[in-house]
Amino acid sequence: MKVETSIFFDTITINAGASAALVLERARKVGINLRDAGDGRLGISCDETTQPEHIKALWRCVSPDDARLAALEAKLDGASTIPASLQRSGAFLTAAVFHAHRSETDLLRYMRRLSDMDLALDRTMIPLGSCTMKLNATAEMIPITWPEFGALHPFAPADQTEGYHELFAILEHALCAVSGYDAVSLQPNSGAQGEYAGLLAIRGYHQANGQSERDVCLIPASAHGTNPASAQMVGMRVVVTACDAAGNVDLEDLRKKIAQHEGRIAALMLTYPSTHGVFEEAVVEICDLVHEAGGQVYLDGANMNAQVGLARPGLYGADVSHFNLHKTFCIPHGGGGPGMGPIGVKAHLAPHLPVVPRRVMPLPSRQRLSVQHRSCRSRSPMC
Repeated sequence: MKVETSIFFDTITINAGASAALVLERARKVGINLRDAGDGRLGISCDETTQPEHIKALWRCVSPDDARLAALEAKLDGASTIPASLQRSGAFLTAAVFHAHRSETDLLRYMRRLSDMDLALDRTMIPLGSCTMKLNATAEMIPITWPEFGALHPFAPADQTEGYHELFAILEHALCAVSGYDAVSLQPNSGAQGEYAGLLAIRGYHQANGQSERDVCLIPASAHGTNPASAQMVGMRVVVTACDAAGNVDLEDLRKKIAQHEGRIAALMLTYPSTHGVFEEAVVEICDLVHEAGGQVYLDGANMNAQVGLARPGLYGADVSHFNLHKTFCIPHGGGGPGMGPIGVKAHLAPHLPVVPRRVMPLPSRQRLSVQHRSCRSRSPMC
């Protein structure tokens, strides 16, 4: 048994050789997951929750010699293993604010003064578009404090995360049911990442069809401001289409832009309802025009809460959308994050969804979703 790591903060790698499988088995039996790095090498990570008894339990998985452990423990001096070349040498926390509040009461009052400077829904209207369309109740945020949710490691073994996988499956099927899409990826962690992932799926679809030259993304002036940024990030050229006096997409200008870029249309990014608060009455015709031009329709889902139960994007012509779960479905989103922006797609885009392999849980039989949505394919990441 050899410790390979000489410089470390919270993670080391040991070489257990032929004993690696045995150590892994012993560790799991006492409730400890180690990283199998292959070739007999095991990764061990600690954090602020690690206690001496955890270290002793791990030691016994490697060696039953408690006497040697006690001898090593007696030699501990608490010296840092971080070399001087990697340690901070300059001053830090030098701003006056870090030294002005010397008691808990002073600090509390300082934080309250800061909060009084902020805009909040209990004081005024927040002029931030769709972000004002959500208000998470305390009861909805309580579960995130449960260790079963908040203390689960992202790479915990699949047989220890069956509850999470069941939640994933239920959520995926529910999103398909309410949106009219055929497949969902839970991988994007925000609306912006959802836009990016959705456009990558569209780009991958065109490339698979031998149409890599399609690089124009049409974006109405009423769309969300993140849309052009996302389009440029995936290498598309942004072409803005006009709106009429009532805030609707100007169909004549849309037809003109489509004709100008014939054969190059990759996508249209449509916000429905728009940032003007308008439900495009011609949304079906808009989608048809883009499809006839060989493009795909990305429907921005930031305002999806205005549609749930009334309309399904996948049924009136959209090909892909992101869902801001922290807006439409009130998942915790304190302090600006973490958010959640999974994407739903029609079947032809499903092969181009982002994929991190995991064991897929079937939809529990007790869930009574419509049969026509049971074919929703799971493409979400391992938890």
